[in-house]
Amino acid sequence: MHGHHKQIAVLYHGGCPDGFGAAYAAWKKFGDSATYIPVSYGESIPEELDGKEVYIVDFCYESPERMSMLAKSTKRLVVLDHHKSNRARVESAPEHVYDANRSGAGIAWDFFHPNTPRPRLIEHLEDDDLYRFKLPETKAVVIYLGVNPHNFEKWDSFATRLENQTTRIELMNDLRKYEEYFEILAQHAAAQAKMVSFEGYECFFANTHPFISMRSRVGVILVEKKPPIALIASAHPKGYGVSLRSNGTVDVSELAKKYGGGGHSQSAGFGIEWGQPLPWIFLEDDLPADK
Repeated sequence: MHGHHKQIAVLYHGGCPDGFGAAYAAWKKFGDSATYIPVSYGESIPEELDGKEVYIVDFCYESPERMSMLAKSTKRLVVLDHHKSNRARVESAPEHVYDANRSGAGIAWDFFHPNTPRPRLIEHLEDDDLYRFKLPETKAVVIYLGVNPHNFEKWDSFATRLENQTTRIELMNDLRKYEEYFEILAQHAAAQAKMVSFEGYECFFANTHPFISMRSRVGVILVEKKPPIALIASAHPKGYGVSLRSNGTVDVSELAKKYGGGGHSQSAGFGIEWGQPLPWIFLEDDLPADK
């Protein structure tokens, strides 16, 4: 997806269905005339952005200095985001849209296609990312998207099938199998959870696959078991990715900020590099098998 000669660059939240949905919205406008670059918190800014028209979707860099540098070095900088912890930096951009009531994909579609109704795909992504789940097919759709490659052409074909009633019914019959198996795995992961002490809270901690929908589902199960928060960790090549989930009475984005992360009040995260001390203490003797 990289193309140094292209004058438009779209930076999107990598490893996240909503982030790729935001990139998909941009792709539906720019097609192959833009470069699409997945980015993550803690990474350096891609080098090939000087003098280009740059859109950052479902994401914002952590430091005001980085955002200021981008604003000065690019031909145009537009930031579209909804993460609470990013608000001040998003609003510091010359052109921006910040809206906590829409997801990254929703904001991006509305920005790039103001006169075109949102496709079902975008509505499902927003329904999932904001934990609304008002649409009955959302969980199955997002689980399927999460376990398949993030590819614009494949997502476009999938979006087309969702729009047609006949093909949507056929599709959903297949996707419910994914959802049923996913729930079995999530319940199994939650059953292995251990009690920890973290930031003054006694809460459940579980290890899961890094798939974001799995982390979220396990977190919801654990918060329901023992409010108000839960920790979910996944191993990565450089360390642990830690997700925080809340029942709404604790703003976990503020907890995540302490460790260089961020997110939303009920859903946030941060990273821990290998070798760094863990910010939680296990309260049980029978630790998880990988400890």
